[in-house]
Amino acid sequence: MTDPNEEERERLRRQRMRSLAIAFALIALVGLFYAATIVRLGGNVFNRPM
Repeated sequence: MTDPNEEERERLRRQRMRSLAIAFALIALVGLFYAATIVRLGGNVFNRPM
């Protein structure tokens, strides 16, 4: 039989990997939206007076 502690460790490892994958996907999506916004507004968006 398998050790219950080993099964719990494996479940936590898989959950942690899934959480990291979701975090990286969200970061990539934010970066994509940021880049798309800059492209749509144009490069001179940073040269406007505040």
